[in-house]
Amino acid sequence: MVKLTVIYGDGRGKTTLAIGHSYLQYFMKKNILIAQFLKTGKDCGECAFFEKHENLTWFCFGREQFFTSIKQKKEYSEMITKGIQILYESLKNTQVDTLVLDELGIALTFDLVKWIRITELFRFVRENIIVTGREIPTEIVKIADEIIVIDAKKHPYSSGILARRGIDY
Repeated sequence: MVKLTVIYGDGRGKTTLAIGHSYLQYFMKKNILIAQFLKTGKDCGECAFFEKHENLTWFCFGREQFFTSIKQKKEYSEMITKGIQILYESLKNTQVDTLVLDELGIALTFDLVKWIRITELFRFVRENIIVTGREIPTEIVKIADEIIVIDAKKHPYSSGILARRGIDY
């Protein structure tokens, strides 16, 4: 049976935790596919790791500019729809043990993609599906097998500390 894990909340470390799960799977010689939504995959800590490993496939479907406005909805929806098709084609040719859908929660919350479209990918996954995002729609939280909430008791950004390369990305 495939386990659905949801990692969400206002705190930092959601992607890091999902990558940590993938790291463990990597050393167990499992096949992993990581898709990052609304991220570019440029100049980030995990980028160097992802690019160097055979049993780990990594895709990014994002722009340099963050999704901040309903005016961008059509552009981002089209980008994510194309990304889902790429994932589908990749997965149907090679099943994976773990599928990480990083920041999918935000894409779902802003209705950039429909959950039903995402679930089409699940039949190609043997063990784990991990979904991350600051927000996750309630219907997904209800069906999750595991829920991890990353809370921000105190966040560096609140004190004016911007994201730091190698620590925050």
